[in-house]
Amino acid sequence: MPISQPDGWQIAIDVQPLTPGVVRLSDKGRTLQWLAGEGQNIAAERVSTLLQERMQTFDLKRDGWELYRTMRLPFEARELHLFAEGLASVAHLTFLHQPSGRVEDVVEKTIERIFEDRRLPFQRNHLLIGAIERKVKVDYYVELREPVAIQLIRQQGSVVALMEQWGYRWYDLKKVRPQLAPVMVYNPDLTDIDPAVRSIGESVCSLFCAYYEADRIHQFLGQMGAVA
Repeated sequence: MPISQPDGWQIAIDVQPLTPGVVRLSDKGRTLQWLAGEGQNIAAERVSTLLQERMQTFDLKRDGWELYRTMRLPFEARELHLFAEGLASVAHLTFLHQPSGRVEDVVEKTIERIFEDRRLPFQRNHLLIGAIERKVKVDYYVELREPVAIQLIRQQGSVVALMEQWGYRWYDLKKVRPQLAPVMVYNPDLTDIDPAVRSIGESVCSLFCAYYEADRIHQFLGQMGAVA
């Protein structure tokens, strides 16, 4: 799966047949064992509460150390991706025992590290011109064959109104530059990505993902190509 834990190791998923039409997606206990190994007390009240919230969001079940989900066949590849995203979200609870600032700026640091890894020059707080809204500031802009504009979602809690606003902005900006590739990146530890938010993000953005999906961001930037 193109989703990694905070230490950079890609998440592995076991698919276990239960009946001819049902399978069990499982992490074989790797996620919670890794989290405990990093020094996180998964029995602590705050961690346990956040763990339950993530399990509910991604429809995960727990059996001891194991996190799993039962699926009927056939299922879409997107369901496998969401299961992996749920495991990554749980793994990122490791940041709770770090200073709070690290959680808040981890999205920004991740994006800039990707730029550095790819040796891509980028502009911060870049102004773009829309057909109606004449000045739209985006967090990052990269001039590639298909220019990329990246906006980080920093707002905590519900962001439906924010996404509706950015949906309009991206539409307006693409009237002027149809080749523009909008990207929005979020931190699920801070922001509620409910079905409505995900639907808007995936419909208006060329890429809408969590910050820890670094492989997807790398792949996307590679697809945009260098300036000719």
